[in-house]
Amino acid sequence: MFIPSYTSTITLRQTPSRFALALLLCFATSFWSCAGIRQSTLPCPNTVQAKVSATKPTVHVSYREPSRTVEEDPLTSLAKTSIYYDLGHGRSLAKEVPATHLSGGGEVSESITVPIKAGIEQLVKICVTATDTEGNESPMTP
Repeated sequence: MFIPSYTSTITLRQTPSRFALALLLCFATSFWSCAGIRQSTLPCPNTVQAKVSATKPTVHVSYREPSRTVEEDPLTSLAKTSIYYDLGHGRSLAKEVPATHLSGGGEVSESITVPIKAGIEQLVKICVTATDTEGNESPMTP
């Protein structure tokens, strides 16, 4: 198990607005494991939000993968990161991104599309988790 103890940055880009957030990706014991969950009642934190609408449903998300354990040892088994969106009813999986390396540390830049009803502009919360090769998923980003 590994718990990164550093802070990365998530950047959300949506024309014309840009958002940034200090991101803490951390792994915990298998007790936190929820690999395979596509939609749940777990909410994303309120920290990272973007406005979406039917005409602008795409949000650009950028962050750095974790690369160290809580003990400050190098990661050796990062499998993927998962980007979630939350429209107020719990998080939903938007995209799974394979790790750039088992040791993590790669820059990730992805676009996600949020399903939004026509005629509505809504704030969407964005969060990211990381999963190791054993399927243990970290808690969500703050």
